[in-house]
Amino acid sequence: MKVLVVYAHPNPQSFNHAIMESFTNGLQKAGHTYETSDLYADGFDACFKGPDFAQFTGGQMPEDVVKEQQKVSQADALAFVYPIWWWAPPAIIKGWYDRVLSLGFAYSISEQGQPVGLLKHKKVIHITTTMGGEDSYKGMGIEEAIKTVDRANFTGICGIQNVEHVFLYSAATDAEARKKHLDLAHSLGKNF
Repeated sequence: MKVLVVYAHPNPQSFNHAIMESFTNGLQKAGHTYETSDLYADGFDACFKGPDFAQFTGGQMPEDVVKEQQKVSQADALAFVYPIWWWAPPAIIKGWYDRVLSLGFAYSISEQGQPVGLLKHKKVIHITTTMGGEDSYKGMGIEEAIKTVDRANFTGICGIQNVEHVFLYSAATDAEARKKHLDLAHSLGKNF
């Protein structure tokens, strides 16, 4: 498969970058190919602005959106690598969703007002790091809330049935966990 890896962390020396590299090394070992959208390094504008409303009027979408949509169209699967900040993805990921997964590209609306998914990708995986431990995410219902939003966006709206989210807990505080996380990321790529 060809996988589009959407990566979001502003520090190229971050642990998230190491996770992305481990995951993509696993993809290569399995014979997959990949392309990366490094949102911060590429200067992706996360702000939904006036020209983005073209999706609702049939107008020309902004060039940076079209470029990302071409990457999505050429991929068989999507992978997202990013940290969880304030119980949610970084704003640049949400902005990517807002702008790239647009009406007429990722979904349409039925006569009954329901979304109809237009994306035919085989899989979506989110690989995210957290500062806090697993208990804080599960105990407060955060993990399930994030997974519910993933399913609503990618299955309910975009039509992709296989949606997975892997949380790499305590990435900022536990050296042993970090080693395990790197191994897991490689395995996720190799077994994609």
